[in-house]
Amino acid sequence: MFLTEQDARDAQARWRTRWIAVVTVLAVVCTAFVGLTYFQGPRVSDTQVDASATVERPGQQLRVFANQAVSHVDASQVVVSPAAPFTVQTSGDVVAVTFTDRLDYDTDYRVTVDGVSSVYQRQTSTLEARFSTPPATLYRLVRGTGGADDRIERAGLRGSDRETVWSAPRIQAFEVFDSAVAVVTDDGAQSVLSLVSLDGAAVETLPVPEQPGLITRFAADGATTTLAFSFRPTGSDVETLYTLPLQGARTVTPVLSLAGQPVEPTDWAFVPGEDDVVVQAVDDSVSVIDLSGVDPVRPLGTYSLLQGVSLDGTTLIAASSLASMVVDLTTGDEHPRAPAPVDGVLPFAGPLVALDADHVVQQVSVPSDDGLTYRTLVVADDGATSRTLWQPPSATGVIEGFGVSPNGQYLAVESVGAATAPTDYSYTIDPVADGVTTTIVDVASGAVVASYDGFDTAW
Repeated sequence: MFLTEQDARDAQARWRTRWIAVVTVLAVVCTAFVGLTYFQGPRVSDTQVDASATVERPGQQLRVFANQAVSHVDASQVVVSPAAPFTVQTSGDVVAVTFTDRLDYDTDYRVTVDGVSSVYQRQTSTLEARFSTPPATLYRLVRGTGGADDRIERAGLRGSDRETVWSAPRIQAFEVFDSAVAVVTDDGAQSVLSLVSLDGAAVETLPVPEQPGLITRFAADGATTTLAFSFRPTGSDVETLYTLPLQGARTVTPVLSLAGQPVEPTDWAFVPGEDDVVVQAVDDSVSVIDLSGVDPVRPLGTYSLLQGVSLDGTTLIAASSLASMVVDLTTGDEHPRAPAPVDGVLPFAGPLVALDADHVVQQVSVPSDDGLTYRTLVVADDGATSRTLWQPPSATGVIEGFGVSPNGQYLAVESVGAATAPTDYSYTIDPVADGVTTTIVDVASGAVVASYDGFDTAW
């Protein structure tokens, strides 16, 4: 079949019409998309956050990715709910929200960024990200009875389920890391330091000083995976502070003073999240020592008692001969601190855990009106007022000790029903009374959320 010249012209005209129609439709669609982009402003294309890390370490970051490069975002444009302190940075298509402190366990967080515009046009929009933090997992030490081994147990905060991570005779202390637990045991004459996998399947013996003796104090910083311990040789009254990093070569090294000599401390504590320890020497001089050896030793002054390094790592609270002092670990600046009244009565101050420079959780004793009796309780003190968090349920109850979760959310109080409860003082580290119970209290509300047998709670 042959096409006439007219047929060919008609076919060409129809093709041209169809081509114009397709181009027109594509142009309309593209224009629509451009218009939508223009009128809607930037949109969220992805979000990234390590929710587990946000409860374990400060300074964790939520990254909100937009579908286009965005203009500078100010902190006033960002709302975090529930409220948490933060900083914000903008780079290309990313808005990065850095949480200054650790976040709460088992909490749904919502972050909104208002008034976000593209670098190409001024139309604004709101970016939103949501994430949930994991529930708390608690580890505790339970003394064996009737000749049974001591055991380290793991359990959820509100669940009744619990499992034994490791058991052994005479467990003195332990520290928890992401995949293992470091454990100190001894036979009363020689300490053994072990690294146990969380499933209990693998046990590694870690080095200690090459001489007989006992570890008398033990602590670790999870962020730097560094162990530190005081060691007292057999037959000596002198203790030396050693460090043992779990990364790289696992070498036991004495911590050196400003004079370059091994430190013989009367007290010491890690600075959370840093490779630093605050050390009090036998002459009561207090210094910050960088365990990596990069920074020089920084003397802070002379104090008769170390009361604690704040959970945010900024502050030391220490007692001088005249008063309790709040010391800035960066500048060395200090100012006095006194416990706030409890129900209008000035209490006698006891041990404390500093949350930051302005807030502490402290054990206090409040005298009666006649001054003949007193009640002991744990309070939250902001420098102006004290709020009761927990007190023994009976008049004979005794507070054995307490701690606060690393994010400051929960208080763990150790108590026994009476001061007459027997105690096995053969334990080198932290001998506690038989039948000690730990009560977990929400610091914000004062509500009791859990109670269990055991002590030395780790998070």
